[in-house]
Amino acid sequence: MSYRNFAANIFILITFLLTGCASQPSANFNPGYAFSDIQSYALFPRDHAINDVQRLSDFQRNRIELAIEEGMEALNYSYAEQEKADVVVSYFFVQSSLAELKAYNREVKACLVCTEKEQRTLNKNINTETLIIDLLSTKNMRSVYRKISGLKMKPKNSSDENQQLIIEAVQHGLADLPMLTTPGK
Repeated sequence: MSYRNFAANIFILITFLLTGCASQPSANFNPGYAFSDIQSYALFPRDHAINDVQRLSDFQRNRIELAIEEGMEALNYSYAEQEKADVVVSYFFVQSSLAELKAYNREVKACLVCTEKEQRTLNKNINTETLIIDLLSTKNMRSVYRKISGLKMKPKNSSDENQQLIIEAVQHGLADLPMLTTPGK
């Protein structure tokens, strides 16, 4: 191999590595959505039908919602009632089965008319012990942002350890928002 070919290969490798490390959102999102308009968010009330899709205890919901509230506050979004909010933050904790996920995806309109193949593609990176964070447009209640985070809670963990795992999963789930929008404009 000549020095010129070697140098060209190194240049291509470095370019590839730098491109891979560039700050690009790793979430799935609707590029046509005006993320810069987001200033407030809401959570679904406990009696909303979406909460019937997944069986979580009030304790589990409280932990996740508290982490979402803290994460959104840290990003300078303010809480509002659903009728006045710019987006609704929804979540789904995949526990032992992926069966409920299909119903959740329909509720958040993640894929309105998915074929089975498209549904598998949508769910391909989702395993059990996964937390999904969706931001829904309040205009049509359709997901405009989705981030999937692993959440390996163990029964042997203390409550504080599991809460820390939830906080980290939510932070990961919201990590790409600052790249998509600057709240408070």
